[in-house]
Amino acid sequence: MVMMEKFKPHLLMILTQIFYTFLYFITEASFNHGMNPHVYVTYRHIVGGLVMLPFVFLEKKRPKLTMILLLEFFVLSLMGVSLTLNMYFVSLNFTSPTFVAAMINTIAALTFVLAVIFRLEIVNVRDPRGMAKIIGTLVSLAGVMTMTLYKGVALKNLWQPLIYIHQGNNVVEGKWVKGSNFDCC
Repeated sequence: MVMMEKFKPHLLMILTQIFYTFLYFITEASFNHGMNPHVYVTYRHIVGGLVMLPFVFLEKKRPKLTMILLLEFFVLSLMGVSLTLNMYFVSLNFTSPTFVAAMINTIAALTFVLAVIFRLEIVNVRDPRGMAKIIGTLVSLAGVMTMTLYKGVALKNLWQPLIYIHQGNNVVEGKWVKGSNFDCC
């Protein structure tokens, strides 16, 4: 049991990534069946709100719900989550799913680089933790570059797929720059 407590954060991170993978499959299948990405984002927020609603009543200590706090919630949800997801799905239409997934994986590395540039993070290159941050950032960016730029051999599926994802290549070359700009924001 002590060992389970020690690795609980790691197991939860793996479980979260598995759930995100299923979410990507469901999202791609929904888009392939004709669902509008903006409607999908709205449905996703409604389902998320309904799932989280029971936890509101478990919270014992809550701040008073004022008009200013509601306005802050509105702006944060509009600019933070809704805009990000809508731009993500628009970029998915202009680029490949591989590119979009790779760009999402750069968020942590780019946040670290920006924190160093703006002096919000101090990196000591002589400290093992500082070296680990630098090496982790470089490995992350190298993995993203490899994942995006490397064109390997095509893998053949031996069985009938459960969900059809990106049948054919309908991406026009000129749209990659437009999709990249949406994805980076």
